[in-house]
Amino acid sequence: MTTTNDITLFQKMNFPFPYSEYQYDSFNDRCYVSGQAITERLNEVLGVGYWKYQGLHETEKIIQDNNGKGSRVKIYVEFSFYNTDLKEWVTFVDAGSEQIKAGMNEGDATKSAITDGMKKCASRLGVASDLYKGLVTWDKQRQCIIVPEHYLNYYEQQNLTSPINHNQTPTTQQNKKTTLTAKLQQRPSTTQAKMKTIWKSLAGDLDGFTEWVSKKKQEKLTEKQMLLLLEQRANKQKAVTTA
Repeated sequence: MTTTNDITLFQKMNFPFPYSEYQYDSFNDRCYVSGQAITERLNEVLGVGYWKYQGLHETEKIIQDNNGKGSRVKIYVEFSFYNTDLKEWVTFVDAGSEQIKAGMNEGDATKSAITDGMKKCASRLGVASDLYKGLVTWDKQRQCIIVPEHYLNYYEQQNLTSPINHNQTPTTQQNKKTTLTAKLQQRPSTTQAKMKTIWKSLAGDLDGFTEWVSKKKQEKLTEKQMLLLLEQRANKQKAVTTA
């Protein structure tokens, strides 16, 4: 049986966060936990005042992303924690970065970049290490965060709220989305509405319209091509009437 004394510093740091702390950043397509959550974990394990960090502003620079997302602030961050066994401070340095998004000034981006660097340094101690390993992921179909299976046992032991069962059907939100998509697909398109209007002006009613459309679909005609045929018929009829 594993006791509290058997648990390493790295393991304590890498304990699962409450499920609600995991978020998905669609802009950067990644899962993350907030800087506040990281701070609380460091305070909980190391103790308040036994760790610190600072941005090395002389290293700050603006770089242009190759992915077309615009400018990004990059800065190196120095992170230190007090090792109670060695009785000395241990220091890490890592780079943090942040996209300068619409409505964000460079100063805000720099602050976020420093937080990003702090989180990367903390991950060396184990904080949210699973995130950086890619073990916490985003399921696009279910629209939810997927955590490793062993997290579920941890949540149960700690009486924490567990995520949805990974093997369940999609969430209610996804079901609503599917239902809405089906309804939209059943609704006639703008092209179909125009086709019906022209058909009715030519024939007086919609009798035979559905059969005609089915026949043209079998002939591999698109709705736009069908509309063009009807428009040509209407123009010919109009020309004959005018003459």
